[in-house]
Amino acid sequence: MFRFSKQSLIGFLFASMFIIWGFSSCVTPKRVIYFNDIKDSSQVNKPYTIENVTKYVTPVIQSNDILMVTVLTSAQNETNTPTNPSTKATFDPLSGYLVDKNGNIELSLIGFVKVAGLTTAEARELVKEKAKEFYKEPVVNVRIANFDVYFLGEILVHGPISFPSEKVNILEALASAGDIPLTGKKSNVLLIRTEGDQKKLVRFDMNSSEIFKSPYFYLKQRDIIYVEPTKYRIQSSDNRISRNIAIISSILSFATLVLAFRNIK
Repeated sequence: MFRFSKQSLIGFLFASMFIIWGFSSCVTPKRVIYFNDIKDSSQVNKPYTIENVTKYVTPVIQSNDILMVTVLTSAQNETNTPTNPSTKATFDPLSGYLVDKNGNIELSLIGFVKVAGLTTAEARELVKEKAKEFYKEPVVNVRIANFDVYFLGEILVHGPISFPSEKVNILEALASAGDIPLTGKKSNVLLIRTEGDQKKLVRFDMNSSEIFKSPYFYLKQRDIIYVEPTKYRIQSSDNRISRNIAIISSILSFATLVLAFRNIK
């Protein structure tokens, strides 16, 4: 039977503790810090410049978008309904105007207007031209009322978040959802985007400043963002695994103590 000295056993216990500590420290700074490829401020004396960043492209209106459309006018329309400078012809019910599967919205008096494939600025000009048949010098406003981004996975806020602006990037979206916790993988954030009959899946590495060059840096309505949990988070959330680890650790600890007493005698 093998016998170990007291010093050997103490060394073995310290080594075991070090290995366990190493496994428990699975989150490294490089996996936690955003843009860790940028040098620390103490190492540079001028701004860090990223060339060829992604240019913003205005999203276009799609089927199932809900539009808020408002027309302001100060003149009479063809129905001879008297108006005054404060008259507001409003096409914005609480539910807004749903863009149907053919890309149309239906407005009072004006009728059907095909807006799918247009930006909100282009749709505004189109509605304005059609509104001139009924109103003198109409002022039109069009915006997407349901510019929603959906969040899943290991993030503080789940479900859809509505943004008042169409210009939303991945960083702003994550900030609105409460940011990625330490238990979420910053290096493997998944974007799911629907374009026609296709689903496009794109991975982001939030630890790298290269995301500023990604053509998917700016989001579109109804994009889905999924944050993958870390292995530690998955293991800690599984009660069965945690219970088994605790049992095995207890058995190993008891066996170690028994062997230690036997060999010290």
